[in-house]
Amino acid sequence: MESLYRKYRPLTFESVVGQQHIVSTLEHAVAEGRLSHAYLFCGPRGTGKTTMARILAKALLCEKAEGARAAGATGCNPDGTCPECTAIAEGTHPDVYELDAASRTGVDNVREEIINSVSFAPVRGAYKVYIIDEVHMLTTQAFNALLKTLEEPPSHVIFVLCTTDPQKILETILSRCQRFDFHRISNDDIIGRLRYICEQEGFAFDEEALEVVARHARGGMRDALSTLEQLSVFGDGSVRIDDARALLGEVASTVLSEFACKMAVRDTVGLFGLIRAQVDEGNDLQELTRDLIAHIRDVYTAAIAGPCAELFDGTPEEVAALVEEARLFEGADRLSRALTVLDDAALEMRNATDPRLVLEIACTRLARPESDLTLEALAERIARLEAQIASGVPSAPMSAEQLASATRSKAAPASQEVRKAAPAPVSARVVPPTSAPTSAGAPASACAAAQ
Repeated sequence: MESLYRKYRPLTFESVVGQQHIVSTLEHAVAEGRLSHAYLFCGPRGTGKTTMARILAKALLCEKAEGARAAGATGCNPDGTCPECTAIAEGTHPDVYELDAASRTGVDNVREEIINSVSFAPVRGAYKVYIIDEVHMLTTQAFNALLKTLEEPPSHVIFVLCTTDPQKILETILSRCQRFDFHRISNDDIIGRLRYICEQEGFAFDEEALEVVARHARGGMRDALSTLEQLSVFGDGSVRIDDARALLGEVASTVLSEFACKMAVRDTVGLFGLIRAQVDEGNDLQELTRDLIAHIRDVYTAAIAGPCAELFDGTPEEVAALVEEARLFEGADRLSRALTVLDDAALEMRNATDPRLVLEIACTRLARPESDLTLEALAERIARLEAQIASGVPSAPMSAEQLASATRSKAAPASQEVRKAAPAPVSARVVPPTSAPTSAGAPASACAAAQ
């Protein structure tokens, strides 16, 4: 059985999803005969680089497109069904060469498969098209051998170089190519394509499950289709939200809100309890950390911009909950530090023998800055002390809501008078911050409202 991502691979320009800026440029170039001798397609994996290269080859060699151009028509979209297009899709066309640079990196491979054959005339069409995938994997010697051919190729030769890492390509190569940057495909476009495929395949599906698949694909259509196929097999022809969450480790938004609220009120014990609950449920902690980073990023945006609906992917109620969570933190600086700490933890968890320990240490650093010796943690502690002094009760522990209110008001003239009036040995009377349980007072109600 053919996999979904191969079965539904775009065959024509009009079937490409999410790369209209590239489709439009290439269509005009082919229709007007203003072709470059070398193209560079770069972008994240699964966004259609190799597919677009094949479609460009079809547009140049398709029988119907060639006839339309000869008749003066503006359309140049390949039909995808003629013998030329079929041969290109199957990888058997004699004038379209595909080279995988990841496995054939040496100068001998380039010389044998490209340089020695580039001067021969096309066998069946007007052009010879060389598609080099993962071109950044070529060695420096191979690039140098290719350079002269790429600089002055025969008029019937078109090079298409595909890469996920253009920074590794020599500047002398880059300067001789017309570059196209493939964007990550939007979630809406991915969901629309998944919905179409489910309808074509007869899959019963939950709309929310498609949204989960699209989020986890992170802009890659191939990853989304592979996950959709896996879910359809797991669900015996159905794509359900519970299966999607179980397979992908999706964490419910209420759990992420709990994490954020307990970070805000510095409830270390509560954070450890949430982590243990995720472990007991068998969830992937690395996936949890990525989801938590995305959630804290939304809270950070809410702290900076307020309830600006166009900045969020969610309902007005969800946006209002994010604003409530943002109010529990002392300011946007603390949220930015939380993002930095969690991002470092996500990177460290890739090679860690105990991802749980990495996440627990990160949460401890966020809930108890006195245990962290970084400059950012020291700045946070100083801000807390300043807020306590500005409140007029430096000797008493403060709740998260009181501390947030004091931080907002410390710039007022009254705070300056209080700071001047405070005795010198104030620091000796300041009680170190302790973990505040989520059930205490105002922060608990705000946390519940945020959820």
